Amino acid sequence: MAIKYSSYSMIKRLLALTMLVAFFACIIIFRIFYLQIIGGYSLVKEGLTEWLRDLPLIAARGEITDRNGVVLASSHTTYDVYIRPADVTDEEGTAKLLSDVLEKDYEETYEKVTKKGLSEIKIATDIEKEDVQKILKDFKSGIFFTTDTVRNYNYDSMLCQILGFVGADNAGQTGLEAFYNTYLAGSDGVCLVEADLKGTTLNNSLTYFENPINGLNLKLTVDFKIQNAVEESLAKAMIETGAKSATALVTDPKTGEILAISTLPSYDLNNIPRDDMSILNSLSRATAIVDTYEPGSTFKAIVTAIALEEGLTSEHNYFYCPGYRIINGVQINCARRSGHGSQSLEQGLMNSCNCVFMDLIARIGVEKFYNYLDKMGFTSSLGIDFPGETSAVLMPLKSVTAPDLARMGFGQTIAISALQMTAGFNAVINGGNMLQPYLLKAISTETGKEVYSRSTTQISKLFSEQTSNAMRKMLFSVVDKGGGKYAKVDGYQIGGKTGTAQKYENGAIAQGKYIASFIGFAPYDDPEYSVYVVIDEPKGAYYGGVVAAPVAAEIFSKIFTIKNVANSGNFETEEKTIELPTFIGMTISEAGSEIAKLGLQYLVQGDGDYVTGQIAAPGTMVGKNDIVLLIF
Repeated sequence: MAIKYSSYSMIKRLLALTMLVAFFACIIIFRIFYLQIIGGYSLVKEGLTEWLRDLPLIAARGEITDRNGVVLASSHTTYDVYIRPADVTDEEGTAKLLSDVLEKDYEETYEKVTKKGLSEIKIATDIEKEDVQKILKDFKSGIFFTTDTVRNYNYDSMLCQILGFVGADNAGQTGLEAFYNTYLAGSDGVCLVEADLKGTTLNNSLTYFENPINGLNLKLTVDFKIQNAVEESLAKAMIETGAKSATALVTDPKTGEILAISTLPSYDLNNIPRDDMSILNSLSRATAIVDTYEPGSTFKAIVTAIALEEGLTSEHNYFYCPGYRIINGVQINCARRSGHGSQSLEQGLMNSCNCVFMDLIARIGVEKFYNYLDKMGFTSSLGIDFPGETSAVLMPLKSVTAPDLARMGFGQTIAISALQMTAGFNAVINGGNMLQPYLLKAISTETGKEVYSRSTTQISKLFSEQTSNAMRKMLFSVVDKGGGKYAKVDGYQIGGKTGTAQKYENGAIAQGKYIASFIGFAPYDDPEYSVYVVIDEPKGAYYGGVVAAPVAAEIFSKIFTIKNVANSGNFETEEKTIELPTFIGMTISEAGSEIAKLGLQYLVQGDGDYVTGQIAAPGTMVGKNDIVLLIF
C-alpha cells in the first residue's frame, strides 16, 4: 500500500509541475505575442527615439506676388548649425573653427563643444550659405547643419497691412500671411541620424531624410505699379494736409478685384516694431477693411440710386432747399445755411445738398432702406478674404426716428468701412451688380502649376442698367461742373462724389476733426477703375472736394499713364434747342412724362388736377435742362 501511495503522490507532483511549466510558457508566449504583434509598433517607435537623433528641415514658405508676378514676399533659405559633443574628435579645433566663422565667443563655443551628456546643441541660427561653405572647407566631425527659412518682404512697407507678417515659428500672424497660412506654410521635413544613448553617431550609420514640402504661392489681384502710385500719392497728401492718416482703395468695379489698397502711416515689414505692441497694432490695421466711419456725402450716391431704382424720383425731379428741414420738430441744416433754392436731382447731387437727400430717404423709408443695406452685405460682411472684416454700425431698425433717417440720407448716423462704401458705389456705376471684393487671384505650386483660380462673385443685383446709366451721368456732372471739380484729369472722363464727415469722440462731435473723402470712377461710359480716397483729420482745409479730390485726380492720372489709357477728350453735352409744346389740360404725370422725354425740368405751382398754365409759353425755343413751370 505504501508503494502505491508514493506512486500516486509522484504523479500528482509531476502533473502540478507540468501545469506550472505550461502556465509560465503561456505567459511567455503571450508576452512575446504582445511585444511582437500588439505593442511592436510603439516599442519600435520608442526605440527609434533612443537611437535616432532628429534635426528639423524647415519648409520654404510660399511666395506672394502681385497679379503680374512681381514678388512681394518670399522665403530666403538659411542654415542652423548644431554640434554633437559625443562625435567631436578635435575639441579645440572645432571650437576655433565655429567661433571664427560664426563670430562667436571662443570660450562659450568651447564650452558647448565639450559639454557631454547632450545629444546635440544649437550653435547658431540663420547662417548664410557662404558661412556654411567656410565651415565645410575645414570641416570637423560633430558639426551638423539643418535648413531654415527667413521671410523677406521685397518692398519693405509696401502693402504692409494687407500682406501681414509671420512669427518666430514662420507661421502667419496677421494679414494674408495669417488668412492663407495653411497654403503658404508647407510641411517641414526632418534629418535622422543613428546614434547610441550618449548621442555618439554609430559607425557605418545611415542618415535618413524626409524632405520638406514647400508652401504654395499666392498671386494677388493687386497691381504693383498702381499700388506704388497710390502709396506715393498718399505720402504726398500726408505732408500737404498734415493729416492723422490717409487711406486709398483702387478696385475694378466690374469684377470686385482690389488693385491697390493702402493706409499711411505704415511700417517696415522687415523691421517690425515688436517692442511696442500698441504702435504695431495701430500701424498694422487694414483700416479700409476693419474700421468704420461716417461716410458723409459720398453715401448720397447710394441713396440716390435706391430712390431712382424704386421709382421715387427722377433726373427731372425738382427740390427746394431753404437751408434746412424741420423734421418732427428737429431742425437739420444743409451745409449751405442760406440754402440752394430750387434745384434738380442732378443739381442737388452736384451741390451735395442735404435737403434733397433728406427728402429722398424719407420717400424710401427705413424698412426699404435697411433692406437695401442687407442686400449690399453691410449688415453682416462682404466676405473678403482677409481677417477681421467689419460690418456696418447701424441703429436697430425699430429705434430709428425720422430725424435719424434724415441724417442717414446724407451719410451720418451710419458707419461703414471704406471697403463697403467702395463695393456699394461700384454697384451704382457698374450696371447694378453688388460684387464681393477679393484679394487672391490664384494659387500655384513652386513649379508654377495653378491649382486654384478665383472668379467674380455676385452678392446681389441691386440696380437696373437704366438706374446705373443715370447715376454715371449725374456723377460725371459732379466732377465736370460740381463740387468734385478738383478730381478732373484733363482729357479724361471721370465721375465721382465728394464727402466731408464730422468725427465723434465719447458720443459727442469732436470739434475741428473731420474726415475728407472722394470716390470716383473712370472712364465715364464704361468704368474700369474706381478710386476711393479718405483723409482723416486734415489740418486747415477739410472739405472732401478740396482735400481728397485732388489726391484722387493724381491717382487717376498715374493709372492712365501706367495702363496706357487713351485720352478720350473732354466730354461735351450736345446742346439742342426745341420748340416747347403745350402741356395745358394734362395731369401732372402726363405733363411730367412729356417733359422728361424732351430732356427738360419742371416745377409745380398750385394743387389742381390739371395744368392750367405754363411758363415758358408754348412755342418758346428752349434748351436741354431748361425749367418749365407748370401751373395747376
